[in-house]
Amino acid sequence: MRVAVIAHGHPEFSKGGAEIAARDLWCAIEAQPEHQAWFIARAPHSMLHLGTAVSAIGEREFLVAGDAGIEQLSATVALGDGSDFAALLRAIDPDVVHFHHYLFLGVEMIRAVRRACPRARIVLTLHEYLAICRNAGQMVKTDGRLCQRYSPLACAQCFPDVSPEDVFLRERYLKAHFALVDAFVAPSRFLAERYAAWGLPAERIHVLENGVRELPRLPPRELASGEPRGRFAYFGQINPFKGVDLVLEAFVSLPRALRRQASLDVFGSALANQPEPYRQRIAELLAADPQALHYHGPYEPGELPRLMQDIDWVVMGSVWWENSPLVIQEAHALGRPVLCPDIGGMAEKVEPGVGGFHYRARDARSLATLMQRLITDPQAYAEVCTRLPVPRPHATIVAELLGLYASERGDA
Repeated sequence: MRVAVIAHGHPEFSKGGAEIAARDLWCAIEAQPEHQAWFIARAPHSMLHLGTAVSAIGEREFLVAGDAGIEQLSATVALGDGSDFAALLRAIDPDVVHFHHYLFLGVEMIRAVRRACPRARIVLTLHEYLAICRNAGQMVKTDGRLCQRYSPLACAQCFPDVSPEDVFLRERYLKAHFALVDAFVAPSRFLAERYAAWGLPAERIHVLENGVRELPRLPPRELASGEPRGRFAYFGQINPFKGVDLVLEAFVSLPRALRRQASLDVFGSALANQPEPYRQRIAELLAADPQALHYHGPYEPGELPRLMQDIDWVVMGSVWWENSPLVIQEAHALGRPVLCPDIGGMAEKVEPGVGGFHYRARDARSLATLMQRLITDPQAYAEVCTRLPVPRPHATIVAELLGLYASERGDA
């Protein structure tokens, strides 16, 4: 089988979970002698050679230009029959084209694949809610409230310069391209249900996690005499939706005596790209207790085992309906429980007392109360670690995807 995996970014330049999952999938398929795979990742125009929208960076690895914005998700490069993208597709002649996003790429790329490779099966992995929500695809209203459902009228209230008719036309345009997709993959039931409520055919949405590469199961961190399980850490991108400020605020609100027994490490990328007020807020919170709070900046995926071996708890702070954060699977694979908000795909992936614990979403006080309980209860960690789930093997997930690829078009 010949498979082209198309992603909205390359993990060499963009460290998001979707980009990593897409490239890991490509590597896994390419490693199987009975299959061939190509990886096509979006990159800014500035990274490509002048005069072309496609550049090769390996024998079966390419960059394609694209800057499709969230407002319309419309492609910004030529996609006609004579385009570089169409020529690349015809040269690959894939049996399957698996899009691992549509952000930056533009939904018109789906139609370009259908024209250039009419017999190819098209699969699309859904990651967040960009097609449904113009507000960064988070389904969070512009006044900060969580959005419960899509509505052109409600969307127009979030964006007063956009009419309900414009919202409806955007929806119809996106759905016209999604109609060309043979099968959708949703990494969580929650996300699948949101897209089905929006109007995607539920029978064509397959709930299947993004695979996580094989990781070693770490033993619990060795404790000094009388030391509690008080080392918390955040891993991932840093932006307002990820709630790193909420996690820091929760820790800072702990009693001083308790903070002397604990620490919070922040391993994350993209802080420098955030608005100045948010960066200032993070800096102020970090400065509130420099002995216990530590910001380490970005990390490479291969560093995770070394970083997690020195901590007890992985903490998430997301203030939106996060879909299926890769860090949850990574933490569980490495033997670390997760503290996460009680909403979206996060709550689905972490069963209280089994994969970790929940706290009330968007509530720093609720997280602080949970942290305090875990620091002062020496049995909590031991008990939850005996019940940590083991993520499904990456090879199993890849095999299921290959089965989905092989099914007849229209049967998904």
